[in-house]
Amino acid sequence: MKGDEAMRILFVRIIGRNKYGGGERWVVNAASALQDLGHQVFVAGKSNSLLLREAGSRGLQTLSFNIFWPFRLFQALWLARFLRKEKIDVVVCFGRELTVAGLAARWSGNPLVIRRASSPPSKNARKIKRRARWFADGIITNTATIKAVYDRLGFTEKDYVKVIYNGFTPDEQAPAFDFSRQFPSKTIVLSVGRLVKEKGYFYLIDALHELKEKNPKLLCFVIGDGKDKQSLQHYAREKGVGHMIHFEGYVHQPAAYYKGCDLFVHPSLFEGMPNAPMEAMAYGKPVIMTRVDGAEELSQGGKFAALIPPADPQSIAQAVHHALQNPEQTETMAREAKVYVLEKFGMTTMARALEQYMLDRLAQKEK
Repeated sequence: MKGDEAMRILFVRIIGRNKYGGGERWVVNAASALQDLGHQVFVAGKSNSLLLREAGSRGLQTLSFNIFWPFRLFQALWLARFLRKEKIDVVVCFGRELTVAGLAARWSGNPLVIRRASSPPSKNARKIKRRARWFADGIITNTATIKAVYDRLGFTEKDYVKVIYNGFTPDEQAPAFDFSRQFPSKTIVLSVGRLVKEKGYFYLIDALHELKEKNPKLLCFVIGDGKDKQSLQHYAREKGVGHMIHFEGYVHQPAAYYKGCDLFVHPSLFEGMPNAPMEAMAYGKPVIMTRVDGAEELSQGGKFAALIPPADPQSIAQAVHHALQNPEQTETMAREAKVYVLEKFGMTTMARALEQYMLDRLAQKEK
């Protein structure tokens, strides 16, 4: 590739067919935004997956691709043929795809391989470091806190690890969801995320138990699905707050729900850059979230969202009660947060940063 030619880019994300969380949303948003800048972009994932269906609906070319761990060498050879045929310049993948993508790149003419790290390295840091050194030409992450972990692992080459914040474009056309039709006279606290232990919903249910006397009209509306759904429903009934929480399930485009709620709560136990609170802020909603990883950066240290400790039901309850008792203060914070998020975390800002990083790493690789 030379000059200002369009790049040919492949995103590889192998995840369950019915999973479409923050990582998958980032792939589709980033790929679509880069395509809008004039690049040729492909998305590879499991056949008939939500990821590929969403990518296809956005006009992206898709590739059905599975990784079965006993057959990684064969799959790397198959992917290498695709890379050669399509003259791919850049491969973007996550950690679980790095070995296959890295081998395929070496066997196909050596395109640039970028690993996206959306969470801190796991306990097996040596393995992560070794694989990154073998196969990755660069690492992009979405928070300075994650970059600092990689710095401590020895990835100190200038711009090898780059912080590029997630981008988001609000859906201005979606009408606000009318919660009052189903839940008349209720104050709606929205939460969006997979129903798994690390998202902290058991602590949110404990907080509802604390809130039911002070805020009897409160209803927590949860969007998302996951393996803990039945356990959470049972736990809510056991705590006597089953009537205060509604599990809606997976919603493909939740913009209307963001617009219609009164308050957003994100009780996660750990995150990279938390997407759901960012989206709530972009829609002008007051946000309460746990102080984990990227939350400090997203909220500017609590300036644009209320930060609370993780795994602390009492803090959740106090923050929710305070927000509802102080509407003017809460609404002012929400208005300022919207301006801040749309400026700093816009989709075009992310796409331009990704584009420049890829071009810089390609130039470095050619040297």
